[in-house]
Amino acid sequence: MRVLATRSALVVGYFCLASLLGACDGNLPQTTVAANPPASSPTSPPPTAQAAQPTPTAEILAARVNDQGISMAELDREVARRLETIRSFGNPPPRDLNQFRNEVLDLLIEQALIEQAAAIQGISVSDAELDAEIAAIIEIAGSRENWEAQLKADRLSEAEYRANLRAALLTQRMRDIVTAAACKNVEQVRARHILVPDEGQALALRAELEQGADFAALAALNSLDVTTKQVGGDLGWFARGQLLQEEIEIAAFSLPLNALSAPIKTELGYHILQVLERSTERPVDEEMCYRLTESTFERWVQELISRAKIEKFL
Repeated sequence: MRVLATRSALVVGYFCLASLLGACDGNLPQTTVAANPPASSPTSPPPTAQAAQPTPTAEILAARVNDQGISMAELDREVARRLETIRSFGNPPPRDLNQFRNEVLDLLIEQALIEQAAAIQGISVSDAELDAEIAAIIEIAGSRENWEAQLKADRLSEAEYRANLRAALLTQRMRDIVTAAACKNVEQVRARHILVPDEGQALALRAELEQGADFAALAALNSLDVTTKQVGGDLGWFARGQLLQEEIEIAAFSLPLNALSAPIKTELGYHILQVLERSTERPVDEEMCYRLTESTFERWVQELISRAKIEKFL
C-alpha cells in the first residue's frame, strides 16, 4: 500500500515513431482538422441551369474547440486506428465503445488545445524540419519502402503521418517551454507517517508519541503501510504533486518541522504525520524531475481545458 505515486500526464498527444520498429503502443493522435467549407460570397452570381455549381456539403463535427472543428470523420479514423492497434497486439477490444470514442475525442481536443497554444506563442515546425525528421526515421526503418509499408500497416497516409509528426514536435516544444522551471528551486519535504484503520487508534498513538514513544517503533508495530512500516514510516523526500493522497500532501507542506499532525483521514485510513526535513535547495533526482515535469505539463493542459470553449456533439 503506497502513498507515493507518479502522477503522469494522461495525454500529451505524442506520435509513436517506435512503430517503425514494431514497438508502438498505438497512441497515434490524429491532429489534422479539416475546415468547414466556406460559404458562398454574397456577390457571387446565382447558379443557372446551364452552369450549375456543386453545393458544398457541411462537414459533421464531433467537437469544436474554441473556433477549431474536429470532424466526425477524423474521430472515426482515429478510433478505427486505435482499435486496430489494440487487436494487433492481441488485446481485447474496449467493452464500452461509446466511452472509448469519448476518450479518443478527449485526446483530440487536448491536442487541438496544445497546437492552438503553440500558434499563440509563435511556435511552429517547418517543412524542412519535418523532412529531416522523416529522413532520420526512414534511416531507422532501413529503407523508404520499409517505412511506407509501416505506414500502410498503421493505416496512415504520408500526409497524415506528417501531420501527426508535426503535432508531436509541436507538443514536445510546448512541453519544453511549460516545464522549463519544473525541476528548479523545488520545495521538498521529508516526512514519515503511521497509517491505522480508525481514528481512535490514531489518537491513541498520537498520545503515546506526545509522551515520548519512538515513532519508528510504533510505525513498525501498527502501520498498515507495508512499504514504509519497516523503515519507521519514512516516506522519503517528495515535492508537491507526488503523493497519491492529496490530504497527506497538504498537511506535509503546512506542518511545522517535527510537529505531529492530528489524525488525517484518507481513503486508506487515518494517518499520523510528522515532517522531518524541508528544503528548497536539495537537488532533484531524475525520477523526481520526471514526475514534476509530467505533473506540471498535466496541470498546464488542464488549465487550457478549463479556459477553452469546448463543444462536444457525440
